[in-house]
Amino acid sequence: MNIDLHLEKATYMSLQKEKCTLLMHQNVKTVPMHEHSFLELSYILRGSAEHTLDGSTDVLNSGDYLIVDYGGRHSYRACGEGDFDNYDCLFLPELLDPALQGTRSLRAVLEHYLLHFNMNAIVKDPARAIFHDEDGSVRQLIEKIHTELQKKEAGFAELTRCYLVEILLLTMRKIDGVQNSSYGEITAFLTAYVEKHYAEQISLGALAAQMNYSLPYVSQRFKADTGVTFMRYLQDYRVTRACRLLANTRMSFAQITEAVGYFDFKCFAQLIKRNTGLSPSAFRRKHREGV
Repeated sequence: MNIDLHLEKATYMSLQKEKCTLLMHQNVKTVPMHEHSFLELSYILRGSAEHTLDGSTDVLNSGDYLIVDYGGRHSYRACGEGDFDNYDCLFLPELLDPALQGTRSLRAVLEHYLLHFNMNAIVKDPARAIFHDEDGSVRQLIEKIHTELQKKEAGFAELTRCYLVEILLLTMRKIDGVQNSSYGEITAFLTAYVEKHYAEQISLGALAAQMNYSLPYVSQRFKADTGVTFMRYLQDYRVTRACRLLANTRMSFAQITEAVGYFDFKCFAQLIKRNTGLSPSAFRRKHREGV
């Protein structure tokens, strides 16, 4: 089984540098089973193909597309005696936000505050769903990404990111049961409070009393809606904000730590490494180009 070995070296290097690359394949007969360390949006332009993902096979037709997760084992075979054309948009989560460095699943990307979908409400796994581009809007956005990556004019990375976010938002509309920021009243209040007051000392007990609910009940409702405890949510939110400051400012790590509501520098550095796989200094070196 190949892991990234199906990519040409130049393509792999481009992906690592730009965080996104787009390939157009024509007259394809077969693509052998492989897996890779990035997310892949595959869009069928012409023809039909049998797509096998982790042992499950479906037929893809013109206008169908899917987003293959990290580690997904998949292959293609043209239907009958024909062939097919397709776009492969390969991207790393940190393209959307440097704070997503180390993220290894489509679900985690969609749960990020940039998109803020309540994934617990989704029956289908978005990384195993087949979508159809009824009006061609997704294809148009993919082609815009292609143009930006080819020309590489000023602002191309930002436009690529915006087009990709729009594709993800349009795609999520197609999943039955998806909810965008549709938490229950308690969780909606708490997430909004965190967004506004994350730099302050926050007590869930005090917030529960403010809402006239018991602490255990509020904790239970929050975890049921988000899938994580309130403390983990708050920690992850602060790490996200800190990573953005590391990538986009010259503030010291001590200043950043205090700016997001932490005062134990060592503990906060460990949280950043837990979420991103990198120390704060390594994260900054990787993402601070041009700062």
